[in-house]
Amino acid sequence: SMSGSRGRNAGKPGTGCGSASRTHDPPTHPKRVLSAASLNNAAASGLSSAHAAMCGAAAKRAIHPRASPVACSVASSPASRRMGDAGARRRGAHVVMFAGAPADAVKEVANMDSLIDLMAAAEEEALVKLVAENVLSFDQKMWIRIASRSDAAESQEEKDSLMELAGKCMKLVEAMVEQTENTIAESSKQLEIIVATAANPDTGEFDVPLRRVSVERMRKAVDGAVVDERMLNTVYAWIRKSDENKMDGMVHILQNLLQCYAARELDTGATPLDEVIGATSDAWPEKFDHIITDGFSEEAFTRDLQKRMEGLVLNLPNGSYAQRVQAEYLKEVEERGKGVYAAREE
Repeated sequence: SMSGSRGRNAGKPGTGCGSASRTHDPPTHPKRVLSAASLNNAAASGLSSAHAAMCGAAAKRAIHPRASPVACSVASSPASRRMGDAGARRRGAHVVMFAGAPADAVKEVANMDSLIDLMAAAEEEALVKLVAENVLSFDQKMWIRIASRSDAAESQEEKDSLMELAGKCMKLVEAMVEQTENTIAESSKQLEIIVATAANPDTGEFDVPLRRVSVERMRKAVDGAVVDERMLNTVYAWIRKSDENKMDGMVHILQNLLQCYAARELDTGATPLDEVIGATSDAWPEKFDHIITDGFSEEAFTRDLQKRMEGLVLNLPNGSYAQRVQAEYLKEVEERGKGVYAAREE
């Protein structure tokens, strides 16, 4: 996430939009230099971290079964409830847990059964979509549940159908993991190129905190790149790994990259606030002074921010990295702006 210079909350699970810590505050550590090797270390560590995050998520979900938002949403849809009820009638006692079973365990089995029923009734194209949307649900428990239902099936046809479904799902999951590995490698290579632009052209080293000219070079690189969810996922993976390795300088650089991305996406050039949004964070005080002097009131500032935040909620996928990064950027603009307006009233 776009959190303070030490990045202790950066990119960690649970640090979504509106987290308390921010990146934009000036770093408190003294100016120092990072060697080019730091970038290579971050790239290598981030690549393995991203791979582990994507390919090892199923194992983590087996440990934390509550983290099943997609599966739960599938189970709660009207269609799936109807299919789930029908499936429950077909399976009879096989869905019933032993007396005193934890409610979470019963709900988890119900969620798995609902997804299995949806997949069993789906055509090929719909099955691919269902597996893609619920790929993290395919942990050991899911495979065991499918096998258990196959063993308990009343007819050979139903047994064969469930085992065929398991085979199709396994092939789809394997293909998605392979594709993920390829896209992670591509994103890491592109990210390494972008980050390298922040280094001193003469020495190849990074001055931390980054100078404005370094941030501007990186912003140009971001403007010319495709920054999608895969890329943002890779940035977060790098941040997590750099934070774990106590590479605070690299965390600072990567957070600046997220600022460059958010500024690019949010700067419409349509209102005075874009003058602030499009500037580097160290230039915000002078930009705020300029637009306020030109008559941009606090009421107009609040309305503009609210409209932009509503746009993020309506136009970006809920919970996506794009939504998270841009929302945090706007919240920091809001906090800085409120501080400036309050100071002028004193």
